[in-house]
Amino acid sequence: MNAVDARYFDGRSSRAHAVRLSVDNGDLDIAGDDIARRAPVSEIRVSEPLAHAPRIVTFSDGAFCEVDDNAAFAQILAASGHSDSFVVAWQNQWRGAFVAVFALIAFLFIAYRWVLPVAAEYAAVRVPLAWEDRLGREATAFLEKRIFSTTQLSQEKRDALADRFDAIVPEDGRNYAIRFRASKIGPNALALPGGIIYVTDELVELAPDDDAVLGVLAHELGHIEQRHLMRRLFASAAVGAAVAVLFGDVSTVLAALPAILIDLDYSRAMEREADSYAVALLRAKGISTGSLATLFERMQKAHDKRGPKGDWPAYLSTHPPTPERVELFRKPAN
Repeated sequence: MNAVDARYFDGRSSRAHAVRLSVDNGDLDIAGDDIARRAPVSEIRVSEPLAHAPRIVTFSDGAFCEVDDNAAFAQILAASGHSDSFVVAWQNQWRGAFVAVFALIAFLFIAYRWVLPVAAEYAAVRVPLAWEDRLGREATAFLEKRIFSTTQLSQEKRDALADRFDAIVPEDGRNYAIRFRASKIGPNALALPGGIIYVTDELVELAPDDDAVLGVLAHELGHIEQRHLMRRLFASAAVGAAVAVLFGDVSTVLAALPAILIDLDYSRAMEREADSYAVALLRAKGISTGSLATLFERMQKAHDKRGPKGDWPAYLSTHPPTPERVELFRKPAN
């Protein structure tokens, strides 16, 4: 009968007892000075083997043994019919470890590429409008402090654009409003949850006419209606968003909002959704989209003149290619 040296601890004190550990007829025997116990191998718990650590044999009452000679102990366990789990066997083989790492990477990629967007969209469309309003207020405070300054547009110009905007907004329970502001971010517009849309003075000045500005506003309405920002927020704060949906706490999502606003770039698929929404809305209201195409041509030319180091955010580069968008806006209605 094979045996191996071990240290026995009774689970009540830190004193170690020198013992001999062996297996006989499916039972584990512990024998040493003042120590004698026997337990079925099936009722003990054996730690997994590590290269430079003793294996631990734990009994049901909390007592345990430490075995330093892993090779000899492995032979005893094999003779008793005990075998390590499938996971333990795999992680001690480089092929198994490689397969496990590859499977983890594949799982994370699939989750990020397909599962997370679907989950984010599912959660975003179920966010109450009251939550959107709160997010919008938080974002407004951040933008007013960090990004925007007082508009230089005339009151007459602002009122005219606001009146035309009011005529196209959907009746969906949101309180839509335009905020005209001067800024250093160039011709731009930004939609917030809840219905607030910021428009920079530079965009209004660059536009060939009010129809073009209205087209940009319709595009931003598309982002709000499709809840693109909410989907971005939920995808960027997936864990916090899940907690918010389950427990009604939006604090984690709010914490992520400033970072999202600083680097707001929707996917090109979302931008195409917003473009299609704008075209459908404008044409339903009898408004031409040709001026919108002209505005984007002007924006592209101005952007090209500034070069790659221009100080405008990537309002164009994160969108679909400008020629593609111009073609959509100039395409005759069916």
